[in-house]
Amino acid sequence: MEKNGPNTIKDTNQGKQNNNTLVIILIVALVAAMAAIIFLLVVYVFGGRSSSGSDGEIVLPPPGTTVGATLVPPTPEAGDPTATVIARAGVNVRTGPGLEYPIVGIAPFGSTLEVVGVSADGTWWVVNVPGAPNNYGWVSNEFVQVENAGNVLVIPLPPTPTPEAAPTATATPAPDIQFTASRTTINAGEKSTLQWSVENVSAVYLYPVGDRFENYPVTGQGSQDVQPYITTSYELLTFNPDNTTSASRIEITVIDGLTSGRWILESYSSGGLNSPLPGTEITARFGADGSLSGSAGCNSYSGSFTAYDQTLRINPLSSSQVLCQSPEGIMEQEGEFLSLMQRASKMSISTGQLSIFDNAGNRILEFRSG
Repeated sequence: MEKNGPNTIKDTNQGKQNNNTLVIILIVALVAAMAAIIFLLVVYVFGGRSSSGSDGEIVLPPPGTTVGATLVPPTPEAGDPTATVIARAGVNVRTGPGLEYPIVGIAPFGSTLEVVGVSADGTWWVVNVPGAPNNYGWVSNEFVQVENAGNVLVIPLPPTPTPEAAPTATATPAPDIQFTASRTTINAGEKSTLQWSVENVSAVYLYPVGDRFENYPVTGQGSQDVQPYITTSYELLTFNPDNTTSASRIEITVIDGLTSGRWILESYSSGGLNSPLPGTEITARFGADGSLSGSAGCNSYSGSFTAYDQTLRINPLSSSQVLCQSPEGIMEQEGEFLSLMQRASKMSISTGQLSIFDNAGNRILEFRSG
């Protein structure tokens, strides 16, 4: 049997030494990794902190806000009071100790600034910034690490900046409206001239009250003859640039017009011109209150109407229900008359004569004053 010699013992010891060296290397690597992690945590916590209401990490401002450029501060001399930026995103350098002061520029992370003073409460440092107002700026104590600054001067606070006044809005010129009539009282068949001049408006309409204004656009200056057959108000309506409206009215009083008294039918047209049957009288009375009444030749009738300017519209009419037999054809004549009345669209009055027209402009009824 062989015996272990000296070489065998030497190999065993060499193996133990190698194992010990590997353990030491692993321990050193683990310690180095932990140190790196701790360093990163310290940088994150102390280098990137921010506080609501102070000048912390640079955050994109609202649109339109002016932000200073990145500063390249001069290198301080050895032993000078210094402030080293520890905020990861840099720190704003302002013209005074507060967020209300404008930004001079941004000192990047790790840059070192020469300290020339401090605020009375010790929360802001004054640093050397060539080219800034008085050649210095202010940085918040929270975001810099200061050294050798125990004896710097206390700097008085600069005046608080006055906020820029908002641009004064240009006042919208007030509408200038002039509206007149040559006559405000006329006889039926006569005319009155309306004149107007408007400025500082978006649109103008001149219309008889009762109709739709959209149908009557006009220019800013002009004149127009009107010939109403019933007392009518005319309105000058303007739309203004500030989205308001203005209105001016003129009333034209008509004498011997539609509502002046009783009207007696002389003729009617239903496929041809016809006169009332002998011995019959057909009448109409238009009231100032919009009422309408009269005789259809046999039965009486009543209802209401709408009129303005030269427009006449008659609403559905009701009549008594008497059956008349004489003269022959009287009931047919009555039916035609009532039907034609409700086709009324326009009218004209001249020398005691009232003419009523349908939508097509056909004369369908002719009355005389009675």
